[in-house]
Amino acid sequence: MSKKKMDKIYYLNENTVAYIKGYAEEKGIKPSHALERIIAEHQNQNHDLLEQIKGAVKEVVHEDLGRIRAGTNLADKHTRMLLQFANHYFTVNKFERLATTNQFMSKGMVQAEEFVKEQISNARMKKLERQKGTSDSN
Repeated sequence: MSKKKMDKIYYLNENTVAYIKGYAEEKGIKPSHALERIIAEHQNQNHDLLEQIKGAVKEVVHEDLGRIRAGTNLADKHTRMLLQFANHYFTVNKFERLATTNQFMSKGMVQAEEFVKEQISNARMKKLERQKGTSDSN
């Protein structure tokens, strides 16, 4: 920040002028220095408030993010394993073409899809119940 002083004219209401004057008298400084200090304190308060908010948000979200990260890593691991199994299966059986699910969906695939949808639905219900239980206790 520049140390060079600039001559400016500002129109302030009586309460603001009285506040600056009172602050200057209390601190034993000129009104212009008082205004600079008031502005610096205001900037520091804003910074401190932002840091407090950031800390509070981090505290609240930290546990959930850890859980999400762990779940994502596990899903990624399982997906990679399944790709390896599928590749091995295709290689051993010398398949050259792939029957995609939009071409044909086996009964087993339909069952698996329904099972997974049910698992996801149940997990969502349990999560909602946990959240409701947590909010009821607050």
